[in-house]
Amino acid sequence: MSQAAQHEVDGLLPSPDGVDPLATSGPPHSLSELLTEASATVGAHRTAVQKRSRSKMETVLNAAIDLLVEGGPEAVTTTTVAARAGVSVGWLYNFFDGREALLEEILVSCLQDLDNRLDKVDFDLGGPDWKQKAEAGVEAHIEFFNETPAFRAIWFSTEFTGRMIRANRMHDDELAAFLARTITNVKPEAPQVPLGVVTQIFVGMLDKGFDLAYRESPDRGNEALLQEMKRSSIEYLSTYLP
Repeated sequence: MSQAAQHEVDGLLPSPDGVDPLATSGPPHSLSELLTEASATVGAHRTAVQKRSRSKMETVLNAAIDLLVEGGPEAVTTTTVAARAGVSVGWLYNFFDGREALLEEILVSCLQDLDNRLDKVDFDLGGPDWKQKAEAGVEAHIEFFNETPAFRAIWFSTEFTGRMIRANRMHDDELAAFLARTITNVKPEAPQVPLGVVTQIFVGMLDKGFDLAYRESPDRGNEALLQEMKRSSIEYLSTYLP
């Protein structure tokens, strides 16, 4: 490994342009914490504290998810969700500004589920077994897409705009930064590219692969496209990781 590459792995040098792509304030220490910052900008504008309110909130979220899966984003309104959940519209507005906030809350809950799945398979890029862990992480992504119709309904809809796009982008950025921080070694002959850029491209390859695969086959994804996404994204990482 070159001296510059080793310094970047050790976190001692910024990127060549003088900006450290991995620098964040209070970076997540685990995958389950990736959404901490993004979740504060979308969804419910206050947290249910009392046990009864938390139970109602869970019922509301489940009702919103059911309506989303059954009828698409247009089926999710404050009126329909309140009726399905058995709460008043007024109670709903204590926590949500409107239907967009309900959809945002679903997005956040789905991404939290994804992060928990990634945490469970120890998804990172450190150590000599990084490739096996990367493969497990990609497979966890695929299982998540297959098993979470609510996320697909939002991701591929015209409602996926504004704050939802920003929250999803923040999540992707945090995931890329987390993965970069886990890298422990770089090939001596690897191109001199900041590790944060490498992992951003890796995460971007997964995003585009899922976009192509599930637009081709909305329910289960096009298997050939998914497998090529997995192969090519890990092959890309192999350019840098031994």
